[in-house]
Amino acid sequence: MPGSRRFLGKPSKQPAVVAVSVLLLALAAVAAADEDPNQPNGKQPIAEQVMAELRTAGAARVQLLKEKQQWAIDREKLELLKSTVLGEAKRHRSVAAKARQTEAELRERLEQHKAGQQRLKSVEGVVDALCERLEKALAGLANRSLPGLVPPDRAARITEPGRRLAVGVDRLHAVRRQTKRAAVEVVSGSVEGRTLAVKLLRVGGVAAWWLSLDGKQAGTAAVRDGQVLLSAAAEPRDVQAILKAFAIAEGRGTPDWALLPVKPEAAKD
Repeated sequence: MPGSRRFLGKPSKQPAVVAVSVLLLALAAVAAADEDPNQPNGKQPIAEQVMAELRTAGAARVQLLKEKQQWAIDREKLELLKSTVLGEAKRHRSVAAKARQTEAELRERLEQHKAGQQRLKSVEGVVDALCERLEKALAGLANRSLPGLVPPDRAARITEPGRRLAVGVDRLHAVRRQTKRAAVEVVSGSVEGRTLAVKLLRVGGVAAWWLSLDGKQAGTAAVRDGQVLLSAAAEPRDVQAILKAFAIAEGRGTPDWALLPVKPEAAKD
């Protein structure tokens, strides 16, 4: 029907135009209200209030953004610090474990050292006892032997067991060497109740003969209770034989046989 025909096509823009017009009228009304001369003095216009609130909101958003950025930076720092602290803690735990292991090893070594010290003290006690016996034996031998056979004791002031034993052993070796050779020494002896300085020819530790320093007297020698006992030769030929033996021993004569007198009873204790 012609009266009820509707047009089908593009929608009409009239409603949108009407909405824009209404918005403009509203803004105009707001502006007119702001310019109302009847508005009380000192009251901020609504537009300015809106702008102030917008500025405040914008500043708050900027501040919030800054705080978020700062928090992100601080968080990164905290994460780095946490990682560093955890790494240092791990390193210190490793160092502490190594230190505990080293301490255990040192304690074990200390216990071994203490045990070794204890064994050393025991050995030193045994060595001291041996040194004491050796020194007493050598002192007794020196008291019974001819002068020069047993060297003097040089271990009187030595307290270290090892050195003391070494000196005693050297002294014992010296006695052994002296028993295998002849020697001439100047000693003091007793002859017929008087003390006389004489030269003594000792053959090992077996026998000895003496000769006065002026070469006029000679005889055999023996030791009793640590004293040198001199016995004069009974025959002139014995004196000559002793003189010959001294000359050979001192290098003043050529090697030769000499029949020397012997008095075994003089060497008895």
